[in-house]
Amino acid sequence: MWKKIEKKLGNLKFAVVVIGLFTLAMIVGTFVESYQGTEFANRLIYKSVPFMILQFCMFLSIYCATTLRLPPRKKLYGFYLIHSALIITFAGSFITWYAGVDGNITLYPNSPSKKISLSEDVLKMSYHGQGKVVTFALPANAFASNLNEVYQGIALNEYLPYSESKTQWVANTNSQQGSDQGLTSSSYFISNSNVSQEFTLSINPAATEFQPATEMGPLSVYYLHQSMAPCFQETNPSGLFFWDSEKNICFTPEERKIPIKEVNSKKRFLALKDEQGIVSVYFPEVSPWPLTQDLKNIQKSNTRIFSKRVFQEKPALFLFGKKLAFFSDEQWHVQQISKEKSIDLPWMGFSLSLLRHEHALYPERVPHYITPIQKNNELIRGAQKALSLKVQDKSYWVTDQKPITLLIDEDKVTFEIIKKSINLPFEFNLTRFQMNKDPGTNNPASYESFVRLFTKDGPENHHIYMNNPLKHRGFTFYQASYFPVDDTNFGSVLSANVDQGRPIKYLGSLLLVLGAIWHFHLNKRNLNKLKLKRQKVASA
Repeated sequence: MWKKIEKKLGNLKFAVVVIGLFTLAMIVGTFVESYQGTEFANRLIYKSVPFMILQFCMFLSIYCATTLRLPPRKKLYGFYLIHSALIITFAGSFITWYAGVDGNITLYPNSPSKKISLSEDVLKMSYHGQGKVVTFALPANAFASNLNEVYQGIALNEYLPYSESKTQWVANTNSQQGSDQGLTSSSYFISNSNVSQEFTLSINPAATEFQPATEMGPLSVYYLHQSMAPCFQETNPSGLFFWDSEKNICFTPEERKIPIKEVNSKKRFLALKDEQGIVSVYFPEVSPWPLTQDLKNIQKSNTRIFSKRVFQEKPALFLFGKKLAFFSDEQWHVQQISKEKSIDLPWMGFSLSLLRHEHALYPERVPHYITPIQKNNELIRGAQKALSLKVQDKSYWVTDQKPITLLIDEDKVTFEIIKKSINLPFEFNLTRFQMNKDPGTNNPASYESFVRLFTKDGPENHHIYMNNPLKHRGFTFYQASYFPVDDTNFGSVLSANVDQGRPIKYLGSLLLVLGAIWHFHLNKRNLNKLKLKRQKVASA
């Protein structure tokens, strides 16, 4: 039975099929690596189970082709040497795959580090109260997969190795939030002849990833409660108004006959007595929040003060859902806005339109799987990894860019997606980073790291640059990349490699060359003998 299997595996047809499939996989992998990145190519092809099986089939083909030609014959010595070299190379590659280390170490200026980040992704769960850390290995798949794992009531569901977050509108689960018309969220579209942008703002506390303010170059945009829109229509001399967030009303100092005074620095201040007779002090040009009479912050207050003069000196846009306000031509303008009606703004030819306005829904950024795209060796799409969790019947998303902390059974638990790491038996310290640029440009031509290596025999200084790696205790460190720390300093990233199978692969490569030479020499000598025989037969 084995002889039949051995004969089929050692057959030339089987070898051609396997080598053809291997070549095709390598061609596809090259294109995938170029457009989608090395990690995606590894997940999809190079480190996938089918590719591993294909390589094992190549090994079986070579092994069986060798054993079928035993016992040794002199004319096949070159053949034996070539196939033995290939088997040795396979063995070295297997040792490297099984026991090797391939990762990166990140060095900050004058900050020792010994942690190597590997390519494997893990979910890290840190229990603050218990001081416990639990990790789960995440699958090395190229596409979305479901973990179907449960740990102490925490369900680990869908894992997305490549994703982008998209805005999704979710219903308020809190009945009070749903009934409060003021907790609104809105999406807008701003554009001129050169640029355009969609943006979403919210004052709903459930919309944790959306803020009530944003900056667009010199333009400041503020999203406020819709009941504040009429406040900007007031033309009182002081340009001040109070807003009561509990009653959703505004009033001016002139209406309540509240005197406005000035301190020595020409800053205005007012004193307001509430219904309980408590007096609060306001400095409208400094802060909207009140102070006590001895100038201490009042932690909880429903009343704030706003000075419209503060926002007349630079571009400022106030949005209230379906209304907006801005200062132009020495006066404040309050206008209605909708999907059908865009408003021309007084800055750089911009116009603004309302895309969506909600009070019963709030926006949430939800990850969706996307095939990655690479440009200049960096992912420009799909760089985010995300995992769906379910805790106490509520779903959450944790990403490698944003950890989350939840309260579970009165204990804070932090979830984060990180790279698996190992610690070196020694430490590095980046003492200096040097970058040379192409003449007349800011493009880096080369970069080098000067490091201090702390060993048991004392510190050693080393210079790492292209084609000049550092080798120490079986590890080889190459200059890989860099990153800015501040305006003047850079950090360095070194690739760390341990390859126990390298000597075996070198031996296999050397034997392969010798076997090819030997095989060629024997074939040439046999060919010359055959020519001589033919010449003798022809002369006879």
